[in-house]
Amino acid sequence: MKLSSIYGKKIISTAGKSGYVISVYTDGIKIGGFGCADENENEFLVGADSIKSVKTNISYKDVPSAKINGKPLALGKPVFDCEGEYYGNLTDFTVENNKLVYAHIGNKKFSCGDIAVGDAVIIKNSARIIKSDVKKGNRVIIKRGTPLTSEILEKARKKGEYVQTKLKTI
Repeated sequence: MKLSSIYGKKIISTAGKSGYVISVYTDGIKIGGFGCADENENEFLVGADSIKSVKTNISYKDVPSAKINGKPLALGKPVFDCEGEYYGNLTDFTVENNKLVYAHIGNKKFSCGDIAVGDAVIIKNSARIIKSDVKKGNRVIIKRGTPLTSEILEKARKKGEYVQTKLKTI
C-alpha cells in the first residue's frame, strides 16, 4: 500500500466516531499512528495498535491508546545523496505490515534502510546506485542513477547483464 493513499482517508471507530486522516506519525520505519480530524475540524489521535483494518475506510477500536511515538511524516521533501547531488523530491512510501519499506523518489525507489529522513532526505553511502548506464548492444537496459534492488537485478539477469549491473555500482 502507498502511504499517500492513507492521507485524507475516512476513519471510523467501533463507537461510531468518524473523521479523516490528516497526518501519519512514524518512529523510524514503524508507523505509530494517525493524526485525524472530525467534521468540525477537531483533531484527535489514533494509535496504530488500535487499527482494525485499512481498506476503503480505516476502522479502529475506540479505546484510549498509548501515547503515539514519533512525529508526522511529510512527503515532498528534497532528496540528496551523501555527496550533495539532488535526486528530486520524496513522492511516496510503500507500507507493508505497518512499516515503511521503500521510499519513492520520482520513479525510483530506495529501501528505507538506505535513507535518513529529516528536514531533507539523505541517501546513505551504503545504498547501491548504478553509476553509469547498463547497455546491451546499443540499447540502454538500466539507466544511470537507478537504485539496485532485487527487481532490477532480476531484470538484468533476464537480459544477461547481471555481472555488468553489479559492477556498475562500484
